Amino acid sequence: MRTTIKLPLGIVIFGIVGLLFTILNSFRLERKIENFDEINVQRINVIEKDGTIRMVISNKELQHSGRMNGKDWEKRERQAGMIFFNDLGDECGGLIYENKKRSDGSIKNGMSITMDQYKDDQVIQILNNESIKGGKMTSERGFSVNSFKSLTGIDARNKAYQDAEKINDEKLRKEKIIDISKNHGSSKLLFLGKTTGNSQGLFIADQNGQPKLMVYVNEKGDPKIQTFNEKGEVKDFLINPAK
Repeated sequence: MRTTIKLPLGIVIFGIVGLLFTILNSFRLERKIENFDEINVQRINVIEKDGTIRMVISNKELQHSGRMNGKDWEKRERQAGMIFFNDLGDECGGLIYENKKRSDGSIKNGMSITMDQYKDDQVIQILNNESIKGGKMTSERGFSVNSFKSLTGIDARNKAYQDAEKINDEKLRKEKIIDISKNHGSSKLLFLGKTTGNSQGLFIADQNGQPKLMVYVNEKGDPKIQTFNEKGEVKDFLINPAK
């Protein structure tokens, strides 16, 4: 004799839902890795599980505008490349490159790798910057170290500049902008490479960006070793450069 057990409809539905949840949850927890031979994409966002952005690889049109203190900056023109973000989601460096023809027929070509100070702009940079016009090239290539005079941060400094631009009196406006730059801007402390003036060498400055020591070969091929005092006066250590 067959015995039929009838379960309440609510229990049946609850059991089915529970089973489906278990199956779907097992798929969700399974780490999925895809392999591609080739992929075309305009932009890739690398994020943490909580959605915090960590890296953007993008073309020029969709490039990330930058982010600081939890807010994206307004959309602006920016070169293609990679932009990096720290644990807070603040921009902290990147790699960008461009090549474009200007309206005057000249060509701009370059690439830059940068590392930013906390809550601020770049302090380390590897740069290749070229400008070609009339069959002649002007270029700067090298490694530089910068320093900011305060911990104000890029957002506060940009806000100060914006407020200064609203000052109607031209003299006061210029004085305010100079003051912001002097007390909160950046200074180039060191450059190793080739300058736009066709000198190659090591150029070291003090915390205010004033030149202190230069060891280089100038555009004429003359080796130079120079120091600078507080007044900016130059002392040459190679009086008779070798020819």
